[in-house]
Amino acid sequence: MVRALAQSGVATYAVEKDLHNPGLQSRYLRGWFPVNSYEASHLEQELPRIRAKLAAHDEVVLLAINDRQVEALASMHAKLKPAFRIAWSEQAATVLHLQRKDQLEARCRAQGLNYPRSQVFVRPDDAGLASGFRFPMIIKPVRPLSSFKTHMARDAAELKRLLDRYQADLPILGQEYIEGGDECIYFGALTLDKGRVVQSLTGRKLASYPPARGQTIIAETVHAPEVLVATERFFDGLSLSGPVSLELKQAPDGSFWVIEPTLGRTDFWAGLCIGAGFNQPLQEFALALGSGPQAGQPLRACVWYDSERAPLAYLGLAWRSRSLRPRRAHQYFCYAGHGDPKPFWCASLQMLSATVRRGLAKLLPRGQ
Repeated sequence: MVRALAQSGVATYAVEKDLHNPGLQSRYLRGWFPVNSYEASHLEQELPRIRAKLAAHDEVVLLAINDRQVEALASMHAKLKPAFRIAWSEQAATVLHLQRKDQLEARCRAQGLNYPRSQVFVRPDDAGLASGFRFPMIIKPVRPLSSFKTHMARDAAELKRLLDRYQADLPILGQEYIEGGDECIYFGALTLDKGRVVQSLTGRKLASYPPARGQTIIAETVHAPEVLVATERFFDGLSLSGPVSLELKQAPDGSFWVIEPTLGRTDFWAGLCIGAGFNQPLQEFALALGSGPQAGQPLRACVWYDSERAPLAYLGLAWRSRSLRPRRAHQYFCYAGHGDPKPFWCASLQMLSATVRRGLAKLLPRGQ
C-alpha cells in the first residue's frame, strides 16, 4: 500500500505497533508513529497527537489495514472527522454492521445469495444447538480479529471442546463446511463510490494456511463472471465508498457460497490488485478527499505471494508449474523487487534468525 501510494506522489506514513515490521524499512515511507494498540480507546488518544505532528499537511487520510482498525475508526469516526478523512466515514454504521459475521446470513438471504447453514453459539454449553447440522463444521468468532481465525469441528464432541476452549471469544459462528480445497475459494474485489463500481477484479486462492480455511498464501487473478456478479449483488444498495471484497467458495456441484465480506479496508492480498493494475489504495485515498477516483490501467494476469508467512511459496508453485513464471502471469511479492530492497533484507534476516533460534532450541537441553 505504501508503494502504491508513494509512487503516485502521496506522502505516506505508518501507524504501527510492531516495531519489527519489515515494511517500516521501505524507502517509500516518509515516517512512522508507534502505538501500543489498535483498540479505539488507545487510538482515540494517539491519533490527535499524530495529527499534530503532521500539521504541515492540509489533509490527512486514514487507511485501515485490518478489521480491528476498521472497527476502531468506525466507532469513533465522528470524533475523527475534524482532523482526518476516511473514505467510508458516512457509511460507518453499515461497515460496523456487516463486520459482524452473525449479520451475514440475513444479508445473503435478502440478496438471493447462497450462505452455508449457520448457528451462533453464545454460551459454552450451546453445542447442542448444532443438533441436525452436517459435520464437519467450521467455527469463527463473530467479532473480527479475536484470538483465532477459524477452527474445524469434526463432530459434536469436538465442537463442545472448542466452545469450552474459546469462551473468551464468544459469540462464535458455526457453519456447515463447504467441501473443496484452496482452489475452490474465489473472491471479488471492488472499489465503490457511493455504491457505484469504479473498478473490479476477480481472483482465487491457490494456497492458504490452514489449508482451505485460513489466511491466503498464494492468490491469482482469474476471469470469474459469476463471482463478480455475486460480489456486486452483495454490496448493491448499501451506497458504500472505498474498497470492499467478497470471498466465496465453489461447492463440488459448481454453486458458489458466500464465506465473508471485507469492508472498510483493502484485503491482505491487496498486492494482487496492485500488481494487476488495480490501485485500490490510491482510489481509496481519492475518495477520502472527495475526488472522483479513476479506474486504473487494463488489468494483467498476476500471482501474489505472502512471502512473509510462506517464504518458499513461490519456489513451490514454480516447481509444481515447471515454470519460473507460474500461470504465465506477473509475479508479485510482498518484499522482493519494487526497487525497495530494505524490507526484503530485513524480512530475510528475521527469518534466518528465527530459524537459528528454533534449531538451537532443539539442540540445547531444556532450561538453557
